[in-house]
Amino acid sequence: MHPTELQLIQLAQQVGSMAQQAALAYEQAQAALQLERLFTLDSIATEEGTRQALETVDRLTELHQAHQQIFAKFVTAAMQQLTGAIAMLPPEKACEYEQGFIPSLNSTLSSQAEFFANRDRWIRAVREMFDIVDENRDVISVEEGQLLFHDEEVIDRYEAAQQVINDIHEYEVAHMKEKLARAMASSAYLAALEKGATQ
Repeated sequence: MHPTELQLIQLAQQVGSMAQQAALAYEQAQAALQLERLFTLDSIATEEGTRQALETVDRLTELHQAHQQIFAKFVTAAMQQLTGAIAMLPPEKACEYEQGFIPSLNSTLSSQAEFFANRDRWIRAVREMFDIVDENRDVISVEEGQLLFHDEEVIDRYEAAQQVINDIHEYEVAHMKEKLARAMASSAYLAALEKGATQ
């Protein structure tokens, strides 16, 4: 095995590990915000509740943007290192890695990009939902623990924003297991390659 191959495998393992750590850190920071409390009756029915909910959304937006920037810098640096390492391989080996290795890495990165895009849409929809409530309190009432709308157009807009939130949540839950399975398979594959390279 070419010496650069081991370096390449270890670099890919590092990229995968860093991506998983970043995702875990994001999830932990997001969990601390207690996003489920955004959707209580109080957060919608009272101006104070809505204000607090929007402050939570602001904190989520800051977290999200910071995570995107860190991830973008990390990916740029990692891809430069990987490209440089592949360029040092003999042409046939370089071609082999470019065809098998890079598409797999790109798939992981595009999955992360999709997560970021969905989170952006989710944040926009939550803001829109609260803006609709805040701007139309005169046609919204709470009776027996139920939120009632007395304007068809307002309820249609509110439900459309809610539908986006629900759709993204369902999509993320459905794809989380798939994403974890791919990450585990990738880690196992790289570990096997590294073992082969060091024997």
